[in-house]
Amino acid sequence: MRRWISAALCAALALSVAATASAAAPDLGLKNDGEVTVGSDVPYAPFEFYSPPGSDTIVGFDVDLVKAVARTFGISKVTFKRQAFDTIFLAVAQKRFDLAASSISITPARAKTVLFSAPYFTANQSLMVRRGSDIKTTRDLAGKTLGAQTGTTGADLAKTFKPSEVKTYQLIDDAFSALQAGRVDAVINDFAISAYATKSKKNLVVVQQIRTKEGYGLAFPKGSEALRNAFNRGLVTIKRNGTYDRIYKRWFGTTPASS
Repeated sequence: MRRWISAALCAALALSVAATASAAAPDLGLKNDGEVTVGSDVPYAPFEFYSPPGSDTIVGFDVDLVKAVARTFGISKVTFKRQAFDTIFLAVAQKRFDLAASSISITPARAKTVLFSAPYFTANQSLMVRRGSDIKTTRDLAGKTLGAQTGTTGADLAKTFKPSEVKTYQLIDDAFSALQAGRVDAVINDFAISAYATKSKKNLVVVQQIRTKEGYGLAFPKGSEALRNAFNRGLVTIKRNGTYDRIYKRWFGTTPASS
């Protein structure tokens, strides 16, 4: 009888522990238990890029942000995988990743395909030209040849300036190279990325920040509300405890304007 009672107590204790663990760590629907798999368009410095160049190590603002948020709900393993931006939403919808983190502007059209987190970064577009160019503002773009990255809000915006042509490139670095070589007259792209690129591309300059106030969001497959909600809670946590500001300062040299 005592053995039966002991066995029953052990079983009850095991069920209690399992229930407690389940309540503490709800099923987030991850592809691999204990690991968050992230799709990202690399390079797009300083948000995601290889360091050192030529290596497989991906670093950047988005990388630090996702890792910090994942730690708030007990996940320490985060794996970034390269995915071209023009196919990233399809890849997320097909659940090739748990989420995508790639400086993604939240738009109604994209929200039809993926589930977005709360915004974690406010971004503007920009006008980049070669030093000495006669292009000073977007008013000078009519009839010009513009460069942009395929599938981006920058490419959509470029079309509104009445250019003669908008050439799109799979990688933003290719658009920058086309500008350096004179194959396009200007590039329309996210301000933070273009401004960062001018540090190494000394013959290029950002002459105008175009106020669009786009919100970057993390993109999840439809039906991933539990994971999305965990990330939203984590974003609140890292903003409250100062982690977000530290990450921001590491990559941009200052704290967010709202801090």
